[in-house]
Amino acid sequence: MKPLNNKVRPGDVFYIPTCDIDINPGFVLARHIEDVSPNIGSLIEVFGKFYTAIPNGKDEIDLSERLFRPIIWDMYFFKPFPRWKILFSDPSYDRSMSDYENIGIAFDQKLWLGGKIIDATKAEMAAYEPSICWSVENIILRTIAHNVGIFKSNDRYDYNLLPINLRFNDGAYGVSEKIAKEVDDLFKKSRS
Repeated sequence: MKPLNNKVRPGDVFYIPTCDIDINPGFVLARHIEDVSPNIGSLIEVFGKFYTAIPNGKDEIDLSERLFRPIIWDMYFFKPFPRWKILFSDPSYDRSMSDYENIGIAFDQKLWLGGKIIDATKAEMAAYEPSICWSVENIILRTIAHNVGIFKSNDRYDYNLLPINLRFNDGAYGVSEKIAKEVDDLFKKSRS
């Protein structure tokens, strides 16, 4: 397993620490789709299957259902969050496997849709993921919110619907840090 860094390639599958409704630590898988120019961030899709053990091979992973719509993230890891690992690479990956042409990110007055910038009304843009460049901690918190059922796969993330312990500024730092460390320990044990 290689550490996830800015040399990630389209089709690379990596883990994101999260937990289930009983707060048992585990992880979900995500796939790097592409880097969005000009230097906006990495477009990733996050999948819904929750794991508590490391898959032994590609045949043990499930990339069939997304946990939520594709997002952009900054790939910046900061302490105390350990760097996630790439579990598998897929050299035959093609963006069409991610339904790329239908991935939309709503910017202030434009819509990024399948790699093209188009005009759209505010009402049209409401159906797409907002142009947030997610941080490591916020991705962990979002996966938790979806895993425990606060949001469904196509719901827009709404900070105001979160319980206090999952709000970034209101104590969630300890939750996400604890989950990230426990999952990192799981991966360290697998290498020993």
